Amino acid sequence: MTIKEILDFGRQALTQAGIEYPGLEAEILLSQILDQDRVYFYTHSQEAMDLKRVETYRSVIKRRCQLEPVAYILEKKEFMGLDFFVSRDVLIPRPDTEPMVEYLLAYCQANYPKGAKILDLCTGSGAIGISIKKYYDKGTVSLSDFSETALAVAKINASQIVNGDVSLYQGDLFAAIPQGETFDVIVSNPPYIKRTEMSHLARDIIEYEPHLALDGGESGLDFYRRIIGEAHLFLEKDGILALEIGDDQVTEVMELLINDGYQEIQTVADLGGHIRCLTGKLLSVHRG
Repeated sequence: MTIKEILDFGRQALTQAGIEYPGLEAEILLSQILDQDRVYFYTHSQEAMDLKRVETYRSVIKRRCQLEPVAYILEKKEFMGLDFFVSRDVLIPRPDTEPMVEYLLAYCQANYPKGAKILDLCTGSGAIGISIKKYYDKGTVSLSDFSETALAVAKINASQIVNGDVSLYQGDLFAAIPQGETFDVIVSNPPYIKRTEMSHLARDIIEYEPHLALDGGESGLDFYRRIIGEAHLFLEKDGILALEIGDDQVTEVMELLINDGYQEIQTVADLGGHIRCLTGKLLSVHRG
């Protein structure tokens, strides 16, 4: 088969499967297999593909037709201009998280020019913390997750992107952090989907992404209550807590922050203009 013929096959199969951008995804998947950019397909459309690559392409098209996310098929996802390894042990990093990371980079560079200590709690692939370390090298970054397999993914990414220059902690939220360890910034994208809404998620999410990283309990607020309730034990004075939130959680999470003594609450919008992150500053430390 020629490149044109195999691409036509991919487009048709993905179209029949109801994939939203069949042509684009057919090209992205072939680009990975041939290790060529997409322009190559049009300058070499009549080039014959060897049988092994044809079969590999048919296989990945079949996986995508079954709604497996492209990121899991390719085992990578771009985030903050960096290529992160991903597996089904971690959530796929989303572009809507990038404005929060950009905000924190600007905040750290302005307020901690000589370096800050940063904790990425519920790190998953490590995308947030590793991106901060990559673009704010003066920072000391720690990554923590309950899932041992997720942390293994984060370790791979840290090795590939920042030469392993982060600390890794495995355990249940702050129980993973060594006693006496404190931070200037704690950031988290915790599970926040209401349990009753889990079954309504898109099939490519509910069937492939880890439920442990999605299920936020009956209210969707379980992890926010725990994180906000314990973070003061691990934050320095004037430290900030930054939390990614769901679309309808602004008021409730803001109230949790205010009730626990956080001040100077700031909001960060995602690419669609929705508030996706709340930050609060701890002006006094109570370690009790």
